[in-house]
Amino acid sequence: MSLDSMVAGEAPALCLPHQCEFLSDAWLARARDHLTGALKAAGTAVAPFSMTERFANAPPHLGCPGGLAQWSLCFDGDRVEVGREPVESPDVLVEGDYQAGLALAQVVGALAPGVMARAHREVAHLFGPDAVRLRGQLKDERTAELLGLFHDHMARMTVENPDIAHRARALGVDRHVREVEEHGYTVIERAITPEFADEVREATLRAVRAHGSQQLQWMLYHGPELERLVQNPSLMTLMDASLGRGAVIASISAIRRGPGPGFIPIHTDYSMVPEPYPEFAMTGVGVWALEDWTVESGPTWIVPGSHRERRGPKPGEGMDRGVPIEMPKGSVVYFTHGVWHWQGDRTEPGERITIHSHFNRGILRGLEPKRVDVQMMHRNPPRLGEMLGEDDWFDKLDAHGRDYLRAGHMARLQKFTDERLAELLAG
Repeated sequence: MSLDSMVAGEAPALCLPHQCEFLSDAWLARARDHLTGALKAAGTAVAPFSMTERFANAPPHLGCPGGLAQWSLCFDGDRVEVGREPVESPDVLVEGDYQAGLALAQVVGALAPGVMARAHREVAHLFGPDAVRLRGQLKDERTAELLGLFHDHMARMTVENPDIAHRARALGVDRHVREVEEHGYTVIERAITPEFADEVREATLRAVRAHGSQQLQWMLYHGPELERLVQNPSLMTLMDASLGRGAVIASISAIRRGPGPGFIPIHTDYSMVPEPYPEFAMTGVGVWALEDWTVESGPTWIVPGSHRERRGPKPGEGMDRGVPIEMPKGSVVYFTHGVWHWQGDRTEPGERITIHSHFNRGILRGLEPKRVDVQMMHRNPPRLGEMLGEDDWFDKLDAHGRDYLRAGHMARLQKFTDERLAELLAG
């Protein structure tokens, strides 16, 4: 069976059978099944209530009339109705932008202290304070608990918006996608809030200090803060555009450094890759600034356009063409295509703490071993599983043959991504 034969059809499925897109027909059907069962089991413990959610600017492939994706739930104490038509005067009305709503719909932990508050904080920072608006309130705690469990149930199967052109524009990173193609790198300023940057910094320092080291690998497994950071939607969009869907984590590492000369010389991240390098990107790295980056703080230096050389730097080459990456706390610099870069000298006091998120094209092995923790998967949406290789067909061969279900899925998803990326770059 060829992969070409797996992408036939005008409207191929863009997720695996156990997954669904936010507010798609499959999402609605699963919501109906879950809520019907949950409310039947709850019986009279839940008072009658109703709610409607509607989000504008839905991706075109969902086929929502006027680009408005919506759903409603009405429970009269006996019957459950779940459908597309809005409820007149619902107890709760949620409105907003589709991509912002999706970001919240993928958060697992609705009933855990502080989880949704932090999620709303990041969504408001990324999309604006009015990107998701809520009116009304639920009548009792039992209803809130039931809907919280429903939210988590759906979040665990809700995938990222597969339309990369639509997603990049909604996130405001379409120009950054083009910059990576042209210069080999880009900077997304304030991709996360300063508060989240502080939370990640604190979690990183806890891990690094416990090991008595200046550098530490396997940072993904050192707390939920790192799990959330790795899935940042803006960075993921750059990764999808440059490395394709199914890109996997190569390593998530931390570096802690004080004043003094930089200890990482000019290099590329294409270790053991023969020259000339491929024309397509094989790896990508997002380096997170957990404090303000200035020349004095010892930032990463990059040689713009060096990816076009398709080779590593020769001794003494490139240093005169480098530019320092200066950016505020909470920003991320992403570079790929074998771009030349090095660590600058730090002349100011204090420490610089960074997280380096390394990603590989899905056909490559990673630097660190994957540990697919069942509990980690349970508290995250499918996006994290994709980056850990759960959605592709590699390492899944058994006595009966290859995993053609996942092979076909990734082939269809990548074909759709290529088509939408071409439209984005052409515009």
